[in-house]
Amino acid sequence: MKEFWKKSNIPTMLLALVLSLSLWTTVQLGSAKVRQETISNVPVRILEESTLRTNTGFSVIEGYEATIRVDYEAIGASVAELKKRNMEDFYAEASVGAITEPGRTKVRYTLHYPDNLNISVRSSSPRLVEVWVDEIITRDIRVEPYTDGSPAEGYLYDRITPDHETVTVQGPAQVVNQISYARATLTADGVTGSLTDLASISFLDVEGNLLDAEANHLEIMSGDINLSLSVLKEGIVPLYVDVLEAPGITAGMAQIDISPQSIKVRGEPLLVDRLTEEGIHIGTIDLNRLSEGGTQTLPIRTPNGVSRTSGEASSAKVLVTVQGVSTRRVDVSDVTVDLGENEGWDAILVSGVVPVTVRGPAQLVENFDEGRLHAVATLAPGELTPGIRQAALTVTLEGSGTDGIAVMNAPATVNIMLRQSAGQDVPEENEAESEGEPEEEPGEPVEPVSGEAEAGAAGEPGEKSGEHGTEPGNTSAEPPAHNAAPEEDGPEDTPAAPAVPAVPETEGAGT
Repeated sequence: MKEFWKKSNIPTMLLALVLSLSLWTTVQLGSAKVRQETISNVPVRILEESTLRTNTGFSVIEGYEATIRVDYEAIGASVAELKKRNMEDFYAEASVGAITEPGRTKVRYTLHYPDNLNISVRSSSPRLVEVWVDEIITRDIRVEPYTDGSPAEGYLYDRITPDHETVTVQGPAQVVNQISYARATLTADGVTGSLTDLASISFLDVEGNLLDAEANHLEIMSGDINLSLSVLKEGIVPLYVDVLEAPGITAGMAQIDISPQSIKVRGEPLLVDRLTEEGIHIGTIDLNRLSEGGTQTLPIRTPNGVSRTSGEASSAKVLVTVQGVSTRRVDVSDVTVDLGENEGWDAILVSGVVPVTVRGPAQLVENFDEGRLHAVATLAPGELTPGIRQAALTVTLEGSGTDGIAVMNAPATVNIMLRQSAGQDVPEENEAESEGEPEEEPGEPVEPVSGEAEAGAAGEPGEKSGEHGTEPGNTSAEPPAHNAAPEEDGPEDTPAAPAVPAVPETEGAGT
């Protein structure tokens, strides 16, 4: 018998049966037992939205995501079946059809769950669910650009310009109507040049409080806003002037002091960089006007794209000091009279000498050779008749040692006494002119020009103003020799040429 039990599997089978019965009994007892369970996220379904919109024009802004907590009890089998269905049959419903005012409102809800699972709801919370209803409106909001960040050293942010002046926003009327402006922000830190980039948009009320777009269900309908940022650079720019040289005064003889020497400007970076190297030209100093030095005030004009920073001067005072310049008066006695192709005339410079002023470097003026001045008196056509005639005077410098020296003052004209050379006949036209003229009273002298030295009557013995020969065409302004032979054909008592009224000598700048 003992051997039988060892070789048979009956004992094993009996043990398995006992265990199975025990397990079945345990399961059956557990399924029938009542259990307490909690569902923390029972969804809420919104009803009668169309009724709300028809009656008030409102839409549900918030409430769709609402959930409630439900505590219930059921037998284990029902709990298992409910979980198997993934809780889809357990939900709440809230009606908004009776709402008449915009804003946040709390409404009652109704729970729904399967009837066949013998579920008993012990409690739910909250007792009411909150919904937000309002009219959805669209409005254009003005854009105010803003920069977040600091420029690089030596640079500054100038203008920031949006590509649109307004932005269109849509959302609940109560929120949209609170918006004062839309702030468009461009993040720019350490920037050294102008740029354009996409801006972030935020909305603020009249007191500057931020209205969160996401939390308040605001939506931008008009698209993105781009901001263009203008970046300027500051720099110290020197001031300078041009110097217009004057006769006998070079730019090197003038010391120029400008106050202020420089100004601080701001502008487009490349232009400011160029000006800091080249400077700003404020004007020209004319040494003809300031030959003895002086002060001149010049306006400071900045080029387009650059402006003076606040507090910088709008004009500069230029002090001119002229050094090493000297002037000297020289009396020129050797004046050449240009008679053109005409021969047989004697020309006498009535004044005897011509005063000329020269200017230049002091050392050169001190050692100046007067013989370097060349004076030429030119008679106008038709002036070749006996008497005192006015001739244009030209004074030039010739030869070495004249560089840097200039003629400053010389008469523009001189008076020349003309008479025919001995042995020359008076032209017929001149005789015809003389027939109708009254004879000069004997002994009446020719009056010299005011300011000129008196000259004796032409041709009288004993008077002399330098004895140089007279050449055809170019005649030195000197009287003829004392021993000039009398005219052969004329009678001894030939009357003198009629007196010609003296012409005043005119002074002007030499050539």
